[in-house]
Amino acid sequence: MNQADLRVVRSKKMIKEAFLELIAEKGYKNVTIKDIAERAMVNRKTFYNRYESIDALFHEILNETTRMILINPAQACRQADPNGSCVDLYDEIRTFLTNLSSNKRTLNILFNDISSFELNRQIERGVQSYVLERLADSRQNSFSANKYPIKLLACLITSVFIVVIRWWLTQEDYSEEDAARILVDIISNGFIQSLGLN
Repeated sequence: MNQADLRVVRSKKMIKEAFLELIAEKGYKNVTIKDIAERAMVNRKTFYNRYESIDALFHEILNETTRMILINPAQACRQADPNGSCVDLYDEIRTFLTNLSSNKRTLNILFNDISSFELNRQIERGVQSYVLERLADSRQNSFSANKYPIKLLACLITSVFIVVIRWWLTQEDYSEEDAARILVDIISNGFIQSLGLN
């Protein structure tokens, strides 16, 4: 990579960092290019050389974040442990959360800004696709395959998955293992039993 390429990478990183800080402080809709340029310590021309607009910058961050999040947990688990000791749902979810933890700050900022509806929808679609795949696999090995509609189950599990992720991102006291255990317990034992209401 030559010096010019390194400058581009560095300035894009500074612009993204500044933008995320500003979203956290005053919300996406209130951030201006002038704000970003001042915070990133670049001039407006540098900003426009890298991005055509704030929306383009926002969508690049959303797309990068979504790609990182929507790695299929089973695939991420196999990549993290090629020897194959990733054998169950807990391992897959723990690996998925470990992958998320490297971008906890960015996810918190984006999830908590009202403009992040698109990110929420992308994540929901990706998680639901994964859940549907897991449900289809489990139904092939189950005697009670037709008790509930598979799409209804996928929606319920996806909702719980998203809520647990959003909660976990704001926690300091819970590790990936803790959050994965909680999620698997709620899903596998059912809501009533998990809440101790049975």
